[in-house]
Amino acid sequence: MTDETILIVDDEEHIRRLCSEILQRKSYQTVAVAGAQEAIEIARSQPFDLLLTDISMPGMDGLELLRAMKEIQKEIAVVIITGYGTMDNAVQALQLGAQGFVIKPFSQQELLQAVEDALEKHRLFRENLRLKLLVPLFEVGRTLLSELNLHSLLENFTRVVIKETRSDTAAVMLVDERTRVLQVESPFVSSVEFPGGVWRRIKETVGRWVLERKTPLVLVRPSPLANELRFLLEEADLSALVAMPFVSKDRIIGVLILCKRTGNVSYNQSDLELTSILCGQATIAIENAKLFEVVEAKNRELEEFYFDTVNALAQAIEVKDVYTGGHGDRLVDLAIAIAERLGVPPAEKTWLKYAAALHDIGKIGVKETILTKPGKLTPEEYDEMKTHPAKGAEILKEVKFLAPVVPIVYHHQERYDGRGYPDGLSGDQIPIGSRIVAVLDAFDAMTTNRPYRKKLPFETAVNELRRHSGVQFDPEVVEAFIQVVAETSYTA
Repeated sequence: MTDETILIVDDEEHIRRLCSEILQRKSYQTVAVAGAQEAIEIARSQPFDLLLTDISMPGMDGLELLRAMKEIQKEIAVVIITGYGTMDNAVQALQLGAQGFVIKPFSQQELLQAVEDALEKHRLFRENLRLKLLVPLFEVGRTLLSELNLHSLLENFTRVVIKETRSDTAAVMLVDERTRVLQVESPFVSSVEFPGGVWRRIKETVGRWVLERKTPLVLVRPSPLANELRFLLEEADLSALVAMPFVSKDRIIGVLILCKRTGNVSYNQSDLELTSILCGQATIAIENAKLFEVVEAKNRELEEFYFDTVNALAQAIEVKDVYTGGHGDRLVDLAIAIAERLGVPPAEKTWLKYAAALHDIGKIGVKETILTKPGKLTPEEYDEMKTHPAKGAEILKEVKFLAPVVPIVYHHQERYDGRGYPDGLSGDQIPIGSRIVAVLDAFDAMTTNRPYRKKLPFETAVNELRRHSGVQFDPEVVEAFIQVVAETSYTA
């Protein structure tokens, strides 16, 4: 038993009837038409496995029809019916992609042999084509599985499946775990303008059908459909619709809907196989992305908890030194903005955030009389003040999760020219986080009232940073700082 469908085109009625009878006796499905133009119109809305056409016909001949059909249904097999006088045309047809021909008058066996040979070649061609598709499919799968942002994943998937199936409209709906209701998740991609409310009704009706029956849905016009679905396709002027479920562990987690407008060639078996494979790959990727979202949410909760811990430590500094009150808070936002400007990796930005809040924690170990002294420090007092980076590093070493913050705090008083402390590092030897904190620390000190002087005006402080750029401070950090405060209209 075969379910292969053959389109017969011949201007002679008795030839059409004879071919149909012979092929139907072998259980082929047939559609017979008298001319090329009618064949093209039917082929736009219905897929065929084989075209059986006469060459000599009024109007558009068989060769022109062959060219047109290959544009509409690239994979269709073709058998040419020809007479002895048109053998040159038959050869030309073979060059254009026909798989065989029969010569009038032909016997039943000759027709069946030509059709069966052409379909066998067609099956082998499709299998080779399917195998060739596997390599790019694996590449698509790898791309999908590497994307952990759910929105980006669905956007990429939707665009890939539209391109590969030559669809006009596509959308992905995911099942809400709590309500078990389908929600549209992917951006709606369409070159079709639907009448008001039609697309919403299509999504609701088709989505509900797939969820209830747990099976794909394929609709092609014209065909006997359930009334509601048929009317929706007609109202939306669609020639075909495919709805494919995303199935994970016997559970439907979503539905893909693809549509083609009237005039676009309908879906064939290769399209359905390809879509099924892509949906299988996307299902795994969606589950991974959802799991990643859960892990990321937990990580954010932990990060907030850690930062609360950091802030509690930073407040201990403010108790000792009233002039640094709010100092850490002011520096955190600027530090992150500068780091983003310089392209600092995300993980390092997290540790920089902690370091900006905690870089002065070592002042807990400095005498309060030194921290609040209104006059110039003696050499001995200055030496004690210079111990605060090392003392801060010692304190933070005891907090295991803050280990990456320790070097940033320890080196935040180094100078770009190597004349800083505690180790006299220079240039890129100094951690980037320390170089950022050094600029912000100096700026904040200049624009804050101190025991020994009043705060400097904002522009004066910025000019001082410029003056010491490349000497005390990393010039790239200074430039990034100036750009950030300019864009954010920051004022001290």
